[in-house]
Amino acid sequence: MIRINLSPSVKRKAPNTRAVTAVQMVVPTTKVSKGSLYAVVMLVGWVAVGVVAWLLQSGVQEDTTRLKNKAATLTSEAKAINDKIDEEDLQARFNRYEELMAAAAALQEKRRSPVFVYHELSNILTTGKMPDIDEAEQRKRVALDPQARLDLDWDANSVWLASMEEESVDVLEIKGGTRDPDDLSEFVKRLRASARFDRVSHPEFELEQVDPPTSNATRREIKPGESLHNYYTFELTAQVRYWD
Repeated sequence: MIRINLSPSVKRKAPNTRAVTAVQMVVPTTKVSKGSLYAVVMLVGWVAVGVVAWLLQSGVQEDTTRLKNKAATLTSEAKAINDKIDEEDLQARFNRYEELMAAAAALQEKRRSPVFVYHELSNILTTGKMPDIDEAEQRKRVALDPQARLDLDWDANSVWLASMEEESVDVLEIKGGTRDPDDLSEFVKRLRASARFDRVSHPEFELEQVDPPTSNATRREIKPGESLHNYYTFELTAQVRYWD
């Protein structure tokens, strides 16, 4: 038996039919993907970059040409200046300059002042003062020769200097007088103990006798270099270790 539903509750869907216009019939519909759009944009960008690069390259070439022309001009001017320079005269002037600089350097090396040497001698010849002593060397010297020990109570007024000259390079010749040989010995010990002097020679000394005044004689005025008592003159040499 066949049953027929005479009142259906669900309507059938009508077929999706659109009206096709005349334009759509002539020009078909074109669907463009996103990838194609990106490709077109990139192509346009690269073209723009190429145009900018070409403009920059043109500017660089112009600057390069201008700099080359300027360098050529400077080279030509330098060549003209070099042609005017007297090479022999310039070399002679340079040699003279080197000679003067060498002479100045030699004088600077030999430059020295006796101020510190005089100061050291002043300390040696001043009662209560001592020379600049290297303590270690002095202890060795005393260990070898106990007589090298310095007398702290020595009266330095018993020795005086008459002259001092440079006998040779860094070697002083010292002349003076002393009251007695013991005072001269102390003076020599202090010279040898000083760190500023070296190779102090054994002094040569001689007695200078002075005639005593008679009781009836008129007392005369003492002139510089004269004495009322006998004294000793001495002479020795000492090498200066350093001046400054």
